[in-house]
Amino acid sequence: MLRIHQVYCPIGQSLTKTQIAKKLHCTEEDIQSFQIEKESLDARRDEMHESYTVLATVRNEHRYLKQKDVSEGKPEIYQNPAPVASDIRPIVVGFGPAGMFAGLLLAETGLRPIIIERGKPAEQRAKDVNDFFTKGILNVSSNVQYGEGGAGTFSDGKLTTRMKNIRVQKVLAELVEAGGDPAIAWQHRPHLGTDVLRTVVVNIRRKIIALGGEVRFETCMQSLKVENGQVTGIETNHGTFLSPYVILAAGHSAADTYHTLFDQGITMVPKDFAAGVRVEHPQQLINQNQYGRYANHPALSPASYSLTYHANNGRGVYSFCMCPGGVVIPASTMENTLAVNGMSYSKRDGANANSAILVQIPSKDFDHGSPMDGFAFQKQLEETAFHPSYQAGASNIKDYLEHKVSSDLVIPSSFPRGIILEDLHRQFPKPVNDALEEGFIHFDKKIPGFISQGIMVGMESRSSSPIRILRNEDGTSLSCKGLYPCGEGAGYAGGIVSSAVDGIRQAENIITSLML
Repeated sequence: MLRIHQVYCPIGQSLTKTQIAKKLHCTEEDIQSFQIEKESLDARRDEMHESYTVLATVRNEHRYLKQKDVSEGKPEIYQNPAPVASDIRPIVVGFGPAGMFAGLLLAETGLRPIIIERGKPAEQRAKDVNDFFTKGILNVSSNVQYGEGGAGTFSDGKLTTRMKNIRVQKVLAELVEAGGDPAIAWQHRPHLGTDVLRTVVVNIRRKIIALGGEVRFETCMQSLKVENGQVTGIETNHGTFLSPYVILAAGHSAADTYHTLFDQGITMVPKDFAAGVRVEHPQQLINQNQYGRYANHPALSPASYSLTYHANNGRGVYSFCMCPGGVVIPASTMENTLAVNGMSYSKRDGANANSAILVQIPSKDFDHGSPMDGFAFQKQLEETAFHPSYQAGASNIKDYLEHKVSSDLVIPSSFPRGIILEDLHRQFPKPVNDALEEGFIHFDKKIPGFISQGIMVGMESRSSSPIRILRNEDGTSLSCKGLYPCGEGAGYAGGIVSSAVDGIRQAENIITSLML
């Protein structure tokens, strides 16, 4: 089998043996079979093309190995660990991507995990989220952050990752089996969309249950049970669950859980995080900037962007979780606070593009001696941003740079709770405002119109956890045997795929421990 890079195909056409034969200078009959391994968009030439990496079975393969962009190759396939014969049932706390994939792998190896989730199943959770969006009724246990699938369920469903890890293949394969588009396995910037994710997470839950696992919703961990430095189980609002193995995948918004763990002596440290705003622009502006004369080509997906800048005060400014054709949504978990996020449906057909524009918040900004200080600082930001009925403060980017407030926005905001026009400088400390201002000016050079056609909505504060729970090389907590901190909340991931991979890794660690 050959791995062939940079096989070009015109926009809007399907890849066939014709393009591969042209690349190899052979006949189509010589190509016995092929599969796409990776897709990207090549805009370096006058004509825009799709560029593919393919795995192909070809007659007389040795003839082509000296050609440019050709090497021996075979598909990478993740192999599940062997089944484990044990009566021990690991506990998984949290049913976001990390907990979900940890639970799935444990179930596949016969360990029948008990998974607890403080929020509700996706079907009921969707109603609670809709009530928040349309009526301003916040359910503090069932919302954009808490519930089946975690924060990713109400997001763009981005599956982009820079990880070079065989477990990524496992994650994508399971998402496809559960109802995701098979193309996510090879697309350059794969995504599912919130509408598809709501079906996918339910199907993965059903698979776990079919394999002997349990998923208990509206069940919140209240404390660990620990004896002589070894976890023995957990206490919850629905009683005690016993196990010498606990995977902690509580997510980045479970501040109350981390406060409890800290009080119980679990070793953790403060971690830098980020805060900023959601910016919105006409999607057509982004398409035009990224695609040029191809901007309205029907075969092209709504365009995205990735922007970075290093401000004069040393802080990084960057785009995060960019949602083409998406909406800005309220993402609060506590009453009288406001956090916002971005969300897209699978078609990404909204009028606006939106993205977080974040500024690094180093731990020195909030560290007063306790790892919990980051959560306090985060809450303070969200309280400052709050308006009655969970309306959001908003501004034209141009007005923000000029320190003024206009009577209207240059484009309508997609935020469902309504907006309050204000000078958003009030929401942030001066170092953040200084960096944001510089960043916007720089980004306007990359995307002309970024300032004049852009609006900003605040507060975006939940991009990552402000703590890291320290763990040993075998994945266990530094201070508690049998406890496996995991995913975004523990400070080891940043997104759906990396969280899922960390969950798989921690499940593997438990399996390895049981086999010793």
